[in-house]
Amino acid sequence: MRHLILIYALLTSLTLRTIGQDKLEWSETRRLTVNDFKATPPDPAAGQSLIANFGLETNLKKEEIKDLKTFNQQVINLFSPNNSWIDWSDKSRLRYAITLFDLNEWMARELRKKLNENRDLVLSGQYQSLQEEVRKEFEKLRQKYDNDSNFGNNPNWANQLGNKN
Repeated sequence: MRHLILIYALLTSLTLRTIGQDKLEWSETRRLTVNDFKATPPDPAAGQSLIANFGLETNLKKEEIKDLKTFNQQVINLFSPNNSWIDWSDKSRLRYAITLFDLNEWMARELRKKLNENRDLVLSGQYQSLQEEVRKEFEKLRQKYDNDSNFGNNPNWANQLGNKN
């Protein structure tokens, strides 16, 4: 069995988000493809089949959020192509990466919801507990997915979801 190494970066920076050529924002209409993984291939001796870099970027600077009605545009789910590589000959790797990106979108939506429900806490700058709560929930979901799907290697599990990539 090939080793799976996954770099999963949870970016919760408090800087302005920058979506450029080096980052892809999650989309319902555009799924990741093998062409999106642009990092230099690792040493073949390492036996890696996937390096995927996902993260959330947040912008919760007081001066920029004080007049906002919602914080929906302040949390975005990103994929970093230049820091991600995939073994394109193994279709299970792409299916696994797509599902992880989708799970990361769940985390972004859950964080947006919590921020919007706790506006006063966010405006006072005391929102870190919300981020931590969502991160812990996400880790449980991702661990369950990894265990149930054998890190995307169980084709029967993927077929149950209707993913036949």
